[in-house]
Amino acid sequence: MTDTVREGGAERAAAVRPVRPFLSLLVASGGFVIVLDSFAAAVAFPRIEEAFASTPRSTLAWLSSGYSIALAALLLVAGKLGDSYGRRRVFLVGMAGFMLGALASAAAPSPVILITARVLQGCFGAMMVSTSIALAIQEYPPERRGVAMGWVGVMGSIASLVGPVAAGSILEYGGSWRWAFLVSVPVGAAVLLAGPRVLREIRPAEHVEPIDLVGVVLVTASSGLLTYGIIQSGAWGWGSGRTLGVLVAAVTLGVAFVVRCRTAAAPLLSFELFHQRPFLVATVSQLGSQMSIFALFFWLPLFLTNVWDWSPSGVGWVVAIPLVISMISLPVGRFADRHGYRMPLVVGGFVGAAAMAWFAFAAGSTSDFGGALVPGLALFGVGIGLIGITAAAAALAGLEAQELATANAVFQASRRIVQTLGVAVVVAILGDRTNESLAAFRRVWWVCAVGFVASSLVALWYPSTRRAPATRPGGRASDGSVPVR
Repeated sequence: MTDTVREGGAERAAAVRPVRPFLSLLVASGGFVIVLDSFAAAVAFPRIEEAFASTPRSTLAWLSSGYSIALAALLLVAGKLGDSYGRRRVFLVGMAGFMLGALASAAAPSPVILITARVLQGCFGAMMVSTSIALAIQEYPPERRGVAMGWVGVMGSIASLVGPVAAGSILEYGGSWRWAFLVSVPVGAAVLLAGPRVLREIRPAEHVEPIDLVGVVLVTASSGLLTYGIIQSGAWGWGSGRTLGVLVAAVTLGVAFVVRCRTAAAPLLSFELFHQRPFLVATVSQLGSQMSIFALFFWLPLFLTNVWDWSPSGVGWVVAIPLVISMISLPVGRFADRHGYRMPLVVGGFVGAAAMAWFAFAAGSTSDFGGALVPGLALFGVGIGLIGITAAAAALAGLEAQELATANAVFQASRRIVQTLGVAVVVAILGDRTNESLAAFRRVWWVCAVGFVASSLVALWYPSTRRAPATRPGGRASDGSVPVR
């Protein structure tokens, strides 16, 4: 009995294994080991700095930046692989490779090898990110995807919660920073065991499109140089020839990537997706917010450790506070199914900006958990609960099932690139770890507030409801969209 369904061909297997949508969603959400791993690494970062004290922060920042750039650059490739060879297959291969990268990170004897292992994890992580959401929601009808994405958000929040708490506890009670990279291994092993039995394969019957390797090189080099230029701007100066030269090269390569995608026979990125207003607005609107969100999870452990002198376990629990609150994504998903995505996106950005403003006004040089920290983190948790997974659902709204993996890959690639810029901005503003100051952190908070506000302003252009053109049999519109009620 086959469990493979072919789309776009004449045949569709009728005798398939009974589908259990929520169980499939649960297993596919195991792809959030990348979230668990990232937060564990963020909490461990101050200890990694201590272990490699002679290595500049601008170099160690590539533990996050190199990982994110590799993940972002290969998302489009991985999305095409998922559409061509099967999402389940690509997802499980990505999980296996990610686990190997985690083991290599834990065993790394030097910063160079550690960064290399993290880049390897980013490469395999792209295979999971590009396919996991499509696998999670493919069993749900379009009008139920908001709820499904809400559950995906809850799973992501749980992974985000476990990562920092587990890593902080390990570090607090004498464990090495190396153990932080092993937190994700049990989850990965469980997914590898359950995935072949639970996840249903869907792949198209069309021929396999070639992958544009020139496009891969261009987008990787562009994002890498942009990140490098921002990170080094603190040491070189924003007006220096080196900084300007690197940034100009990054922009030039980015333009070359766009030209390549418009002229190549099989482009890495098809701009047809951006002709759809929901996808375009949702993708652009989340750029500022994602930069600010990822920046917080980089600066918060540094602030608590180096300014307030907190212990690792305390840092882990505090990082978890907004992640618990962000589980409001489930009722937010239900709300979006009924009323559309625009309101959560707009309100969420402004709430996130309010959180950053709170930190800027309330946080001082002495520890103030209840007065300064908790209110800001609570606002931040509400903000990311409103926009975190809602932006992904808004981008994928109305797309055909066979478009989901590629569209999600494009969306997630843009998200990962700006997350990398979030880390780069924090490093550029804070400078070397010996020169940190409360004033520098305040500059970070105001930059993050601007990012959130920019996202809200762009989200105002998202349609309040999806159009309801003439429908085909089955309730789907002639353009593939499904009306939002």
